[in-house]
Amino acid sequence: MPVLAVPVFGTRSRPLLSRLLVVLLMAFAIGAIDTGGATAATLGSTELTTGWALRSATNFTDTGAAISRVGYSTASGWNPVTLPSTVLAGLTANNVYQNIYFGTNLKSVPDLTGQKWWFRGEFPAAATAPGQVYWLRFKGISYRAQIWLNGTQLDANAVGTMVNHEYDVTNLINPGAANALAILVTPPVHNCKDLSFCTVDWNPEAPDMNAGLWGRTLLDTTGPVALRDPYVKTVLPLPATNSADLTVYVDAVNATNAPATTTVSGTISKPGYPTVSVSQNVTLNAGERREITFTPAAYPQLHVTGPALWWPYQFGSPELYRLSVSAATGGATSDSKSIDFGIRQFTDYRTTVNGTSFAGYKVNGQNIMFRGGGYVWDMLQRWDTRTNAAHIQYVKDMGLNTIRLEGTLGNEELYDMADRAGIMLMPGFVCCSVWENDSGWSAEQAQVAGASLDSQMRALRAHASTFLWTYGSDQPPTAAHLTAYKNTATALHWQNPTLDNVATWSNANAGMKMDGPYVWEPPVLWWDTTKAGSAFGTTGEEGTESPPPLESLQRFLAPADLWPIGTAFNYHAGKPGSVFATITPFTDGVNKRYGTATSAADYSKKSELQNYENTRSFFEAWNAHEHTQSFGTIFWMLNSAWPSVHWNLYDYYFKPGGGYFGSKKANEPVHISYDYATKKVFVVNSTLAARNGLTATATVYNIPDLSQKYTTQTAVNAAANASTQVLTIPAITGLSTTYFVRLQLKDATGAAVSDNLYWYSTQGDVLGNKTNWYQSAVKTYANLTGLGGLAANPNVTATATRTVSAGQETATITINNTSTTNIAFFLRPEITAGNGGNEVVPVNYTDNYVSLWPGESTTITATYQTSDLGGQAPYLRVRGYNVPTASIPLP
Repeated sequence: MPVLAVPVFGTRSRPLLSRLLVVLLMAFAIGAIDTGGATAATLGSTELTTGWALRSATNFTDTGAAISRVGYSTASGWNPVTLPSTVLAGLTANNVYQNIYFGTNLKSVPDLTGQKWWFRGEFPAAATAPGQVYWLRFKGISYRAQIWLNGTQLDANAVGTMVNHEYDVTNLINPGAANALAILVTPPVHNCKDLSFCTVDWNPEAPDMNAGLWGRTLLDTTGPVALRDPYVKTVLPLPATNSADLTVYVDAVNATNAPATTTVSGTISKPGYPTVSVSQNVTLNAGERREITFTPAAYPQLHVTGPALWWPYQFGSPELYRLSVSAATGGATSDSKSIDFGIRQFTDYRTTVNGTSFAGYKVNGQNIMFRGGGYVWDMLQRWDTRTNAAHIQYVKDMGLNTIRLEGTLGNEELYDMADRAGIMLMPGFVCCSVWENDSGWSAEQAQVAGASLDSQMRALRAHASTFLWTYGSDQPPTAAHLTAYKNTATALHWQNPTLDNVATWSNANAGMKMDGPYVWEPPVLWWDTTKAGSAFGTTGEEGTESPPPLESLQRFLAPADLWPIGTAFNYHAGKPGSVFATITPFTDGVNKRYGTATSAADYSKKSELQNYENTRSFFEAWNAHEHTQSFGTIFWMLNSAWPSVHWNLYDYYFKPGGGYFGSKKANEPVHISYDYATKKVFVVNSTLAARNGLTATATVYNIPDLSQKYTTQTAVNAAANASTQVLTIPAITGLSTTYFVRLQLKDATGAAVSDNLYWYSTQGDVLGNKTNWYQSAVKTYANLTGLGGLAANPNVTATATRTVSAGQETATITINNTSTTNIAFFLRPEITAGNGGNEVVPVNYTDNYVSLWPGESTTITATYQTSDLGGQAPYLRVRGYNVPTASIPLP
């Protein structure tokens, strides 16, 4: 029995089927609409998550027609799985492969791409009703699949990892009874040779290349007219923001073999604001899918005054409205959809810096410096609500406002959370793969690429958080494919800026640079604008190795592999065989700047310092010249796909470390910072409210005796959304080789606004020329070994209180340095699960890695979930660079 396969991409108005398919539908479809009376269709969408099993198709002769019959047994040779799931995720869940992230265990997993894989599931369907239509929707199958339902093949070649697939299965479903699906998956080819997900050199490739049903699988029930992809385009009369023009789009699909008249209605609502309602009658041809449009010209109520605007984090509140649309046929609701959207407008502009044209961005008419990191999901594409929420929580806690999604597309729950949090999204296709080798694409690959863009843009266009789409990364697409891409964006009314790619080295007009570095460099690099990768213009990515704290290293490396650094350690640095499959540049920095590490604990202690100073300097340098010389930056990367020692601001386990807290410090709403290259001091106000009446103080101290060698202060008025140079530290004689620079910013009452401590050397880091595409040579390393001479300070005390509410705990921690002579340097309070246990994660601290001068104290709060204690009692552990570890129970 033929089945209607409904494309999810297309022009604004076109029939779903050719005349031939319409004839077939007339023979087999559900029949014409009875417009004389109301239908009683069951409406809804059910995610098919349970009742699934997985097995290899190798040496297995059962057919899809047989496997997709209700009652087929999966008792032997099958592995039960819960969808979504990749092949390897399903096999590891069944302990076929165990502990694959530990050490080099991943090497023991064979190549799983050389065979096909069966997924089989049974599910109930709602009872039928007059005019009811059943739809199967697949939000992600990788890479191609043959699909059977109840013994009949739906599709012989559902191809494209990022392509959504949808089928009208009304004639095949068993209403009110059990149904069975069988899906034969062909995995993508290794080394990014298919238009699939690709991690390039970020980590080892998954042995299955993420084959499987990685996206949501849905059974929808509607009446004869279904609705798809609702969207509100918002336009402001910039520079004014006191009104907005809203245009509503939604696709209506006639699932019958006869013309259908339907009333499409919509409401836009937000508590405290007037509700807007629109409606129009539409007659759809048999099998037609048509975009229905409501414009302000035709519906003046869509011109709204005094809108609540969606603002990114630190700029204001991310206000959201609700769009609800419905289609009615014969007096009854046939389908309904609802989305949240924001009234906001992103625009771009170009500025020339150092002879290159760079893109800058505005939101609601205000310049915005985007700063963020490159997100990657778990290597096996496993995620859940808790994990997604932790990513958003950490991005905000670090003061970032952007997540880049380089080919990591399809985690729609993350998009929703970004909308609510005010975190901007920068999606686009991936680099260094067949995605960018498009001059040799086959006809099928060109079709898959176009359908992938259509599917992903439809998912992203309605989100307030999406501010940019990049068609390419390192390389722009060919002219023909770029034109096709842009035509798709136009047809979808894409309301945000786009870029052809993000690397000026391959496209002088790209608008963003991608000059590296991708391995560790000293902090001065970011400030020295004569060096590639320094903080000028706009960058799509750059970053460094970032080994996590010792406790995390111990979770994925055996004691013998922790020290000395060897094969297993470096296996977690990058893709085997790539130039990044080693952590040598970072280790050279540790050993030559802080002193040769003598153990895993000593290495971790020093690497935490190095991570902190590097990421702090990275964001400080970009922020210090915002809107004049620098316009946006992405740290490569935000997180890790598996336990990694390269490219992350926080580790796989969500344990915040030096890189995390260095970023958090740099991205304070109002922050004082030090330029390693020029010794200038800047105050950066990243909010839309001016801060006047501030006082900046800079003081330089010798180490280890803390003798004061220089101090100065100045009044500061910090303009909104701007950086202000406030002073310059002069050359100072009589400094110790390693010394401290303390910067403080206080308000008129004397309350601290920003407190920032640097450690540097009279023998500074000196860079050579750029050695290759990912590194600049370090000619001379700073001498920071004086930190090792800090006197041990046992005179640090800590107290804490705890409150618990609705499963969330807040610990209020007070730390005192009672010494009269010694600093308590680089103190790390942690909430642990039990005495001596691991830190509770995810967790947010108001500050961390703090340093206290003699007689000083600080109060820090930590917030975490009771459930993450794992049944253990919470403890406070405090340790520091020169402070012994102490642990106390939280009352």
